Amino acid sequence: MKTKEVNQEGFIADYIFTTKEFEELMNNDDGDSEIEFVDSFDYFQDGQNITNISIDPYTFDNYKDLYPYVIWRKI
Repeated sequence: MKTKEVNQEGFIADYIFTTKEFEELMNNDDGDSEIEFVDSFDYFQDGQNITNISIDPYTFDNYKDLYPYVIWRKI
């Protein structure tokens, strides 16, 4: 599996988060999400390739333990 830094070099993305980091941004202490899903390109990444599973706050928990990274780009 590629590291987060190597993945950042290989993809056109504003950010690459670990799934845990992304979950923390979605569910911060004050109850507001720091992630805005409107006009964004965001998919799970399996450590090698981007999946076709886009990030959805309602289904995130179904996939968060299966994929190590989230590719996120504001369009």
